[in-house]
Amino acid sequence: MVGKKIKIVHLIPSFWTGHGPSSGIMAQIRSHDPREFAFSIWSLYAPPPALDPESLLREAGLEYRVFPMGRSFLDFRVLWPLVRHLRRKAPDILHCHLLRANLYGPIAARLAGIKAVICTIRGIDEYVTSPGLVPRAVRLAERLTAGWVARYAAVSEAARRAIITHLGLSPLKIVTILNAVDLAPFQRPRGDGAAVRAALGLSPEGIVVGSVGNLLPLKNYDSLVLWFRELAALCPQVQLLLVGEGQERQALESLVAELGLADKVRLPGFREDIPAVLEAMDIFAFPSLSEGLPRAVMEAMAAGLPCVALDVGGNGEAVVDGETGYVVSPGDAPGFTAGLLRLVQDPELRKKLGEAGKKRAFKLFNPKRLAAQYAELYRAVLNRS
Repeated sequence: MVGKKIKIVHLIPSFWTGHGPSSGIMAQIRSHDPREFAFSIWSLYAPPPALDPESLLREAGLEYRVFPMGRSFLDFRVLWPLVRHLRRKAPDILHCHLLRANLYGPIAARLAGIKAVICTIRGIDEYVTSPGLVPRAVRLAERLTAGWVARYAAVSEAARRAIITHLGLSPLKIVTILNAVDLAPFQRPRGDGAAVRAALGLSPEGIVVGSVGNLLPLKNYDSLVLWFRELAALCPQVQLLLVGEGQERQALESLVAELGLADKVRLPGFREDIPAVLEAMDIFAFPSLSEGLPRAVMEAMAAGLPCVALDVGGNGEAVVDGETGYVVSPGDAPGFTAGLLRLVQDPELRKKLGEAGKKRAFKLFNPKRLAAQYAELYRAVLNRS
């Protein structure tokens, strides 16, 4: 492209290392043509200190700015700093991600005179479907500001259908652009799986069922531990690895101890070496109760793991039931356990479904595809060919 670069500001509640949406944004940015686009990343509030991405983003040549928004959802003090910096930066497009950014971003853009706003819907959050007073107020705010948004981009067809149904947004304003992940670490085996197992005290001969995610109530890991107890009673060689950190950690550790599973379950906390961790697993289990199109499942498929997931959000668009794993209706605990059991007992099935999942992941979740679709959307919003 000849001429001035298209300036795009990505606005997100918090940008931090290892965060799914943050990693997705970086995968997209790295795949764009730097001769056509110039990107900045703005965060409404600071990341966890140990996961601060500032040095990484500066090295990548990206402007990074953190705003003084408090933890409270209703903190309108952030609007004026946002407006002021939008006027100074004068981006061609403000690209918002997640609920807080999708609410405050269009308002600030309107006040700053920025006409091109895109909001990415990354999950079917509770506010979309809950009947409570606050969720209804949030849905109303979304509808009132929808006229200031040029396009909505849903990360899955399930997310698109949900916001059409529950937010009443026009289908003509919403496109589906599937999430993507950096596939480079999964091009070929790293050979780190055995070392990870040894470091975590997992048996080299055992079958490891694993999951990666924030230890939050919505991720439903307490149910996975209960289902694992039944699985372990049938298959003594099975082990469980839950990688991540969060508010449910202590409760999960207590549950594991109460069930007498301390010798079979590992909770190593947050880890940055996820490709190596996935190599240490044989099966990926994802019991989350609400998702858009989760990075954890995409990376597990890219690593060649068969997946068992609940049929929420875009899980059923990623995992093909019976071909790359099993997709189970929420509430069907016996079905989830049965899916894990089939995979534990049949190594050839694990290999077959895992290989099919890897091929699917490299086809669907390629960041070059993601960047191409967003580039087309950016040009369309700006009426550029």
